[in-house]
Amino acid sequence: MVEKLFFTQGGGLFKKIRIIDYKRVVNSIGVLLTIEKDINRTGYVGLICYENGLISYILLPDDYNEIGAIVNGFLNRFHYNASTFLRNIPNGNFIHHIEVLPGRGATLTRAAGSSSFIISSDKKFSFLKMNSGWLFKISKFCIAVIGQVSNVNNHIIRIKKAGKNRNLGIRPRVRGVAMNPCDHPHGGGEGTGSPPKAHKTPWGKLTKVPTKRNRVHLLKKKLFKKYG
Repeated sequence: MVEKLFFTQGGGLFKKIRIIDYKRVVNSIGVLLTIEKDINRTGYVGLICYENGLISYILLPDDYNEIGAIVNGFLNRFHYNASTFLRNIPNGNFIHHIEVLPGRGATLTRAAGSSSFIISSDKKFSFLKMNSGWLFKISKFCIAVIGQVSNVNNHIIRIKKAGKNRNLGIRPRVRGVAMNPCDHPHGGGEGTGSPPKAHKTPWGKLTKVPTKRNRVHLLKKKLFKKYG
């Protein structure tokens, strides 16, 4: 059995792995066969059958809600919910399923209901604003899909019972101050308090320390909220 990385992970139901087409370079029109909810991701996935006979799963955009809808593959022009190069998408559009390096497949903006905004562009790069506030400079030869990821109301879903989290592979979490000193650096002390120590992980390493990356992240979010 493979050892888990964290003690708060384990168990859960067996998951069916669906191989998603993150490159989206099929230059033909397809038909949406099924709409499925994959337990490995928050957005819906759709099984597409293209004209050339190829069948693959894609991350379903928000507009495709009925089986039998026509799905556009890779197009070398601007079209809503079709994959294309960033150079073909005008500024001011919302996109998802974004590549970072050309030909590597999409790695950004794949969660349910997420989308990124094209602020501006120059001869070689497009500047994108993410939901987190980060500014990304990405090559215009990377592929993206116009629109928004499906399952927009995913953030409203409530877990309702502990068994749902256990089925997802999430085990109960115990606070460090509630443990013994032999189990956690925060353990021990009188009552609910803990000895005056720095914040540490269960393995004794410092944590909750503001790093440069976190400070830059907060600074960029403030700047975008002010000028965005």
